[in-house]
Amino acid sequence: MLKVYGFAVSNYFNMVKHALLYKGVEFEEVLTFPGMDPAYNDKSPMGKVPCIETEHGCLAETSVILNYIEAAYPARPLLPADQWQRAKVSELMKMAELYFELPGRRLFPEVLAGQTVSADIKAEVHETISKGCQALAILGKPAPYLFGETMTMADVVLRYCMLTCKLATGAVYQWDVLAEVPGLRAWDDLMASADISKQLDKAMQEGMGAFLEAVRAKA
Repeated sequence: MLKVYGFAVSNYFNMVKHALLYKGVEFEEVLTFPGMDPAYNDKSPMGKVPCIETEHGCLAETSVILNYIEAAYPARPLLPADQWQRAKVSELMKMAELYFELPGRRLFPEVLAGQTVSADIKAEVHETISKGCQALAILGKPAPYLFGETMTMADVVLRYCMLTCKLATGAVYQWDVLAEVPGLRAWDDLMASADISKQLDKAMQEGMGAFLEAVRAKA
C-alpha cells in the first residue's frame, strides 16, 4: 500500500492527502516531522515532507508527487486532458506557491513565535502577495472552481496555500486577501465546505499539539 510521510499541520502534506482522498486511493499515513530523523533522508533526500513510498521506491517534493498521483491514479482526474489547459492549471499551482504560500511563511516568525519581522520584509511580502492577487484575478475566474465547473489540482493547491496566506496577512496587516480577487471568497467557502477539507482541517487542529511539542523538542 502507498505510504505518505508527513504531519497534519503541513499544508504540503495536506495537498497530497486531499488529492489521494479525492481519487479514492488507499494509503497509510506515517507521522513524520521534517529534520527529526536522519534515517528519513534515505526516503526524502532533503528531509522534507511530504514524501510517498510506492512499490517503485520513494518520491519527494509536493509538485512532483501530485503529478505522479495524477498519472498513477487517473480515476477522477484533477488535471485536464488538453495539454494547454493542463499547463494553465500547473501555471496557477506554481503561482499559488510562489506568491501566496512562500511569502506568507516569511511572516511566521512573528505570527507563530512572537519574533519581530522587519518592516522591510513586511513591505516586500505585502507587495509580493498584492501582485499575486492581481495575477490570480487574471488566471483564475471561479465558476465555481478556478477553471470552471470541475475541481482541478489548482483548486487543491491554492486552497492550502491560501490557509497560510490568510493566517499571516490577517495577523500582521489585518488584511483580508480574499477581498482582493473577484469571486475568491465564494470559492474559498466552497472549498472549505467539502467533506475532505473538513476532515483535513479537523486533523490539522488535532495535530497542532504534537507538532508544537516536536518543535520544542528540536529546539
